[in-house]
Amino acid sequence: MAVNDSASEQRAVVVGVDGSVGSRQALHWALEEATLRKLRVRAVGVVQIHLVALSVPGYPYADETYINDLVENVREMVASEVEKARPGFEVPISVEAVMGSPAEVLVEASGDAAMLVVGSRGHGGFTGLLLGSVSQECVSHATVPVLVVRPPKK
Repeated sequence: MAVNDSASEQRAVVVGVDGSVGSRQALHWALEEATLRKLRVRAVGVVQIHLVALSVPGYPYADETYINDLVENVREMVASEVEKARPGFEVPISVEAVMGSPAEVLVEASGDAAMLVVGSRGHGGFTGLLLGSVSQECVSHATVPVLVVRPPKK
């Protein structure tokens, strides 16, 4: 079944997707929860552009085409992750890619949601920490319940 880019307006389980193991676990959990609660899923990827870095010689010029390509690449990554996780689930799913700070984007996206689901660690930082900075900010600032999903132990 194809990804639905315009799922119905019922309440959603919002899930952050960045391609990491933690976000894959979060996506799977969001699909299960949405199925049980008869909700839709909003899978959100974030394009974080460091404007300071873009002004440094040697970095690509950040014209509109370049930025649009970045956003489309992230949307395609999120759609690919959804397609891999989707078999067996029959819930409406929307896929989006948004520019901004990951935590701010996810908190804003979850404003009218039933809940927000994030992985405990993404692609950055200190792997020994229990929570990543994005998951910590989401827990601190979201106005809906937040589930932080840890990847399975190795």
